[in-house]
Amino acid sequence: MPKITSSNTKPLFIKYAVRIVVSTVLSLFLFSAISSFAVLKLDISIDILPYVAAGISILSAILISAISTGGFKNNYLTLSLISVLPLLALSVINFCFHRTSSFVIIIKIAGILISAVIVALIKSGKKSR
Repeated sequence: MPKITSSNTKPLFIKYAVRIVVSTVLSLFLFSAISSFAVLKLDISIDILPYVAAGISILSAILISAISTGGFKNNYLTLSLISVLPLLALSVINFCFHRTSSFVIIIKIAGILISAVIVALIKSGKKSR
């Protein structure tokens, strides 16, 4: 994808938004299916499920950031943080409706943001080489 400039940005932003939405839905579905299968087969306690959900969110953030920022030549950090905003919103909304401990939501939010920053740093490191 080309560099984002002031001309012809509407199709580029639409592609970026579609990438974010599709990668968010697919990554959450994929990691949720895998983890639910693992929880079922390993007979893991229900008390650990909020932490499994935090792991799913962090893995999804890594995948979303990697997929949605691919091909751009702009600031990877900004694009990566923007790409995980729907996942952050979903986590906060889920916390509001299904009260878990505050510690779990802090882990989720911090893990999502840190993983997005790490993916951006890795991508910018590859770009500079």
